[in-house]
Amino acid sequence: EHGRPPSVWLDKLCIDQRNVQEALACLPIFLAGCDRLLVLAGPTYSSRLWCVIELFTFLKMGAPLERITVLPFAEPSTRQRSRAVSDDVPAHATLADVAASFASFDAAQARCARPEDRQALLAVIEESFGSFGEFNEWARHVFDVRVDGVHESRVTTLEAGWREEERGSCGLQLV
Repeated sequence: EHGRPPSVWLDKLCIDQRNVQEALACLPIFLAGCDRLLVLAGPTYSSRLWCVIELFTFLKMGAPLERITVLPFAEPSTRQRSRAVSDDVPAHATLADVAASFASFDAAQARCARPEDRQALLAVIEESFGSFGEFNEWARHVFDVRVDGVHESRVTTLEAGWREEERGSCGLQLV
């Protein structure tokens, strides 16, 4: 439309969250237009199956691992939530908690807002890898080698805000 490729593609804004089947079919097309993938991974990233499936799709389409950067973040301690984000993420999640969630990633434990979305995504994983165990090892490896080395002081300057209804999204809303 503007005669140039897009500068930034944001999953939450570009994928119709109400029609996951259609979005899943289009995901490779969307990601094919991306030169690099920047993953802003907060405390719930590895527990959200849609987020990890985007990473999976980018690499399965042939993108080299070097074109991915995983940037973990944790909310500054002065603005922590008063309750846990999910059953497995504490209210006061730190960068160490985020890193631990990468190391213990398990697709079988990852969630989607809609059960039918979860079943569709898990079927894609099984078809491609044959088992969740192999996929889990692959995802842990990606997290291990592509996490950008950040320091607590640099990350705590990032003011992150979440809206309750967007807890299942991969997007980061900066406030």
